[in-house]
Amino acid sequence: MNEVDECTEMSKVYRDRDDLELWQLTKASDDSLAFAELHRRYSARLYALAFRKTGDSEVSEDLVQDLFVHLWLQKAGITIEKALNLYLFSALKNRIISHLRKQIVQHTVSLNDIDLETLSSQSANLVQEWLSLKEVQEIYSRELANLPEKSKHVFELSRSGVPNREIAQMLELSEKTVEFHISKCLRILRTKFGYVVNVLVWVLMSA
Repeated sequence: MNEVDECTEMSKVYRDRDDLELWQLTKASDDSLAFAELHRRYSARLYALAFRKTGDSEVSEDLVQDLFVHLWLQKAGITIEKALNLYLFSALKNRIISHLRKQIVQHTVSLNDIDLETLSSQSANLVQEWLSLKEVQEIYSRELANLPEKSKHVFELSRSGVPNREIAQMLELSEKTVEFHISKCLRILRTKFGYVVNVLVWVLMSA
């Protein structure tokens, strides 16, 4: 058997192992082939996530590469007991958020341009870089209290995750009317908070 065939056979062996087995081999034995298999399994999917959130292919490649370099260099101190894919995607998400935060601080990107799902776990931190959250909460609560009762009720249901169709059924309204109330509330709030209103609403409604 030549060297190419041997490598092929070795790859097949690693492909039959689950993620945690490969990680343990990587961590305990500095097994580069096990690590390469993990990279093969997840690098494309991680890149797709990074590109979807940043819209920049070069940045996405760098974020994924940085994640795997960190994983290899710091493997001795990293403990992964459950699903490796959850660890990888969570770690990448943190890197994406960090990258976007730097852009915001440097005023190279607007909060309007950032995917809200990406920011969800750390939205409060981002808003605090622009505003005092305590003061904002007071203003938000006051403005929300001043909204027409029906509009406020629809808005709060919507921001708590209830779909428009269900809100319409609950309140015996048409979906168009529900959409009207939500748009009305957002329009009023935007006069106070401008372009950060979408992130702000998420933060304060989920606090």
